[in-house]
Amino acid sequence: MKRVGAILLMILLATGGSWRFDVPRADAATNSGVKQQVEELNSEVKQKQDRIKELGSLIAGYRSRITEQESKQTTLENEILLLDNRAREKELGIQRSKTEIELLTLEIQELEKVIATHERRIEKQRSLIAEFLRRVNQADEVSTLDVFLTKPSLSSFFDRIEELKRLESDLGESITDLKDVRESLDETRTARDDRRETMIERQKTLQKEQLGLEAERNFKISLMAATQQSQEEFERIMYELRQQQQSTSDDIAELQERLKSTLDTIDEALARGDVLLNFPLDASNGLTITSPFHDPDYPFRKLFEHPGTDFRASVGTPVKAAAGGYVAWNKTGRMYGNYTMIVHPGGFATVYAHLSRFMAKPDTYVERGQVIGLSGGMPGQAGAGLSTGPHLHFEVRQGGIPVDAENFLPSI
Repeated sequence: MKRVGAILLMILLATGGSWRFDVPRADAATNSGVKQQVEELNSEVKQKQDRIKELGSLIAGYRSRITEQESKQTTLENEILLLDNRAREKELGIQRSKTEIELLTLEIQELEKVIATHERRIEKQRSLIAEFLRRVNQADEVSTLDVFLTKPSLSSFFDRIEELKRLESDLGESITDLKDVRESLDETRTARDDRRETMIERQKTLQKEQLGLEAERNFKISLMAATQQSQEEFERIMYELRQQQQSTSDDIAELQERLKSTLDTIDEALARGDVLLNFPLDASNGLTITSPFHDPDYPFRKLFEHPGTDFRASVGTPVKAAAGGYVAWNKTGRMYGNYTMIVHPGGFATVYAHLSRFMAKPDTYVERGQVIGLSGGMPGQAGAGLSTGPHLHFEVRQGGIPVDAENFLPSI
């Protein structure tokens, strides 16, 4: 430190005290402009936060109505009203997600401005420290005695002594400040990156909500078309759905018992107890689940839980056997439209519904991965049944009972 002090003294004497090492502060005009921009962003942030809170209250109101509606008797009128309330809830959810994305965008903009301010401050600190070091190098080449002898009087020498303490303090302050600003910059960048990741998740949520809204609207259209807005026809459909669920379970049990010895030779992996299934669709570019097993928003949940897993699939997408087995049937029903069931070894069966085309004949054996049909599900088209939109409804049944397909499929 004594050496630094001596060098500082030489700089002072050599420059006549005209050079000052100041800790950089933000330019007044720049600081004022940034402050105004941040205040404007804060005002917009507050508006978005208030809107999100308001939408949350509205959504809670619709959820309360939905819960109340679900407890009422299953009639066509109540089902339509329930679908309307669910659609409105999803519309509000979409508005909230969009507002949350807008809020995150504003927060990212605010953090970007803070980052820019930190970067300018760091650059100024570096420039001043570099200038100081340049002068230190110059002064280091001249002895203290030589500098002293160039001064006109002794008083001018001692007049600069007090300045030495201030310069040493400013240097230490500047180095500490530079370190603090760098740490703040790192923290701000981390906060910005976190906001960006959160925004990506919000965008995924928004996409899912938009699909859900489309599904609610499509299901209402399908239901009204199937019932022709008749309560009597609605009750007939409900009865058929119950009967279809029960008969499917009974038929599976009978077929598996009858075909057990043959099935064990069809898919050795399943026969050994390795129950991992293949995806019924090409998963090379990823798959999207639009409605999971036991979906709480399933329209017929009051009658029975959603017994399968729905995958997004455009009309005409090849559907493949999840494992080797026996094609029990190709049927057309009120709910599933065109659907195929395959019985497998180990007490398993799979169901593929809302097909636009059958491509495997009943009473034949298929191999794992063999194309058995084409997906459909577009409301109003042949084979769609009571569909919410183009997709594949995929079921896994164990001992005739629907189980969660995701427990037997690779991770998406």
